[in-house]
Amino acid sequence: MMACSFKEDKSWDDLDELTEAFNKWLKRKDKDYTYWTFAPVFREDNELDFAWIGGWSSGAMFGKSWDNWFDDDDDVGKLFNETADCVNNLASVTTVRAPADGWPEAGVTWFSRCTLEDGVSLRDAAAAHGAMGSAMADMGSPAASWLFLPALGFGDVEFDYYHVESWDDFATLGAGFDAYFNQGGWMKANELMDGVTQCASPNLYRYKLRRDGDR
Repeated sequence: MMACSFKEDKSWDDLDELTEAFNKWLKRKDKDYTYWTFAPVFREDNELDFAWIGGWSSGAMFGKSWDNWFDDDDDVGKLFNETADCVNNLASVTTVRAPADGWPEAGVTWFSRCTLEDGVSLRDAAAAHGAMGSAMADMGSPAASWLFLPALGFGDVEFDYYHVESWDDFATLGAGFDAYFNQGGWMKANELMDGVTQCASPNLYRYKLRRDGDR
């Protein structure tokens, strides 16, 4: 996970050039890696120009990828440093509801910081989020969702995990708002989530799938 700000005079066009170069490196060195870029739409500050999130199918593939990168990045790292300043973190991801039809090329995602109530386990929270996701799907608003658990580089964070949800487009997200506020979704949330976890107001992004790795 990287939170990035463009260098002076750099833009999304330069990021496109960077991802094109990086994809060429991945084709030779790391066919497993999948990644997305995220453009902020609604968030609490304006310091972030874009986010970059990628992942591997296993910890072993993660380690192999980094070994390959440090061995020879083919100057893609230099291009990255010329394009943006980024803060790099590693999270472990638990899938709550997988995308129904694989990864769309683009869509809408939100990230919400969540804190477990006293005596509640992460397993309990995952079950509650899963039940809420099923309830929303029954109301006609399906969403994929995950728990992102801080692992490396986060420091002493004041939350336990990110709850991440994704929709194919804003229309689908808007239908979810209708279901939540007008069809009883908020009452279901009170029933399922109270006493389990407290989640902050989400930050919303448009995402673009830059590469779907060979798994």
